[in-house]
Order: sequence, then structure tokens, then C-alpha cells
Amino acid sequence: MPQENILQEGVDRVREAVSTIEDDLQRVQKRVEKKVNSRRKSIEKQLKARRKDFEKQTQKQLTQLRKNSVVKRASGLVDDAAKQLEQTVDNVLEAFQIASQRDVKRIDRKLNQINRKLKSLEKASTQNAA
Repeated sequence: MPQENILQEGVDRVREAVSTIEDDLQRVQKRVEKKVNSRRKSIEKQLKARRKDFEKQTQKQLTQLRKNSVVKRASGLVDDAAKQLEQTVDNVLEAFQIASQRDVKRIDRKLNQINRKLKSLEKASTQNAA
């Protein structure tokens, strides 16, 4: 019997130690979670501030670049070239009697409009027939 008491005491001590360790582990885990969350929030704030600064700097540089005479000239040349290309394509398409994309879109809009009118007329005639 004394051995059983000693054994039971040992088991009780081990259980108590395990329980204490579990409690300590939970406390440590909560502290770590708080620190990690705090650090994450801090890093998020820093990144947000850096992103805003970067956006402002980029916007300023873009504004300065647009004011640059070389960029203005290049932009003008690109616009002129695009207009000339569009005019040339229109001329070629016209010479071959091919509709341009703009013409096709215009015709498509007209057809859609005619289809809507036709459907409404058909609907009206079926209602009148009934």
C-alpha cells in the first residue's frame, strides 16, 4: 500500500507539472501571438506609408516627364503617325471596297436598332392577332 501512495503521488505530481506546462505554454503562445500581430500591423503601416510616398514620387516624376519638351514632341509625333496610319488604312480599305472596323460597328449598331424595332412590331402584331 505505501508503494501505491508513492506511485499515486508521483502520478499526481506529473499531472500537475503537465498542467502547469500547458498553462505556461498557452500564456507564451498568447504573448507570441500578440507580438506577431503587433509587428505585422507595424510592418503594414510602414509598407502603406512607403507605398504612398512611392506613388507621390512617381506622380511627380511623371508630371515632370510630361512637361519635358522632348516627350511632348515625341508624343506629338506618335499622334501624327497614328493619324497618318489610320488615314492610309482607310484609303487602302476604300480602294479595295472593304469596310473599316468603324464602318462595321456603325452598321452593327444600325442592325441592332432595326432588330429591336422588328421584334417590337412582331410582338405588337401577335398581341393584336390574339
